[in-house]
Amino acid sequence: MLARIVTASEGMVQYSWGRDDELDAALVLSGYVPHSNDGRFCFQTTYMNECVNEYFEHGNRFKVIWMLRNPSSVVYSMVFNWSRFALNELFRACGESFLVSPYKERYDRFGLFGLNRLQRGCLAYSGKVSQVFTLREKLGADNVLVLDYDELVLNKSQLLPKVYEFIGLDYKSEYEDAIRSSSLKKAQKFSSRQRKVVEELCMPVYEEAHKLVCR
Repeated sequence: MLARIVTASEGMVQYSWGRDDELDAALVLSGYVPHSNDGRFCFQTTYMNECVNEYFEHGNRFKVIWMLRNPSSVVYSMVFNWSRFALNELFRACGESFLVSPYKERYDRFGLFGLNRLQRGCLAYSGKVSQVFTLREKLGADNVLVLDYDELVLNKSQLLPKVYEFIGLDYKSEYEDAIRSSSLKKAQKFSSRQRKVVEELCMPVYEEAHKLVCR
C-alpha cells in the first residue's frame, strides 16, 4: 500500500508494468529487467528475507521504511491466504533461527511436519520482524523509518506527512485517499487458543520492534 502511494507521488519514477508490482520490483532490483536510474524509485522489498545483507552493499544511497504490523493480522494471512510453498519458504528463510523448546525438538525430529501452519507462521513472523534491528544498527536511525501499519491507517493525516518528510518529497493531502481501514479486522479472527500461540511466539519481538515506531 505505502509503496504504491509513494511510487505514484510527484517526483517519483514508475517502474511497474505487470499485474504484480512487488514482483516487478524484484525483477528490477535483481537486474533481471533493465531500468533507467534517471529519477527516484520506491521498491517494495518484502521478499528479501534471508538476503537481508544485500541492503548493506549499497552504502547510504537509499532509505528504508519498515512497516511493522500486529502479528495476529500478519500471521492470519500467512495461515489462511498464503500457499504452503510460500509459508514454508519464509519459515526456512527467517523462522528456523527462532525455534525454541518444544517446537525445536519437534522440528528436529519431524521437520516441517512437526509444526502446524500457525506455528510456522508465528516463527517466520518473528524472524522477519527481527531484521529491523539489524537494519537500524547498520544503516543508522536516520535512514530507517519504522511505522506501525494499524497506526498509519488510523492516523494517516498525522503520520503520512512524516513519511514524506523522511523521504524528502512534497506532501499532498490527497495521498491519504489511498489508505483504507478495511483490513484491520483480521487481527480479531483468531480463536483464543490460536491467539495464545501468537502471543507466545510473536509478541516479544513485536513489542521490542514497536519501541522504534515513529509517532
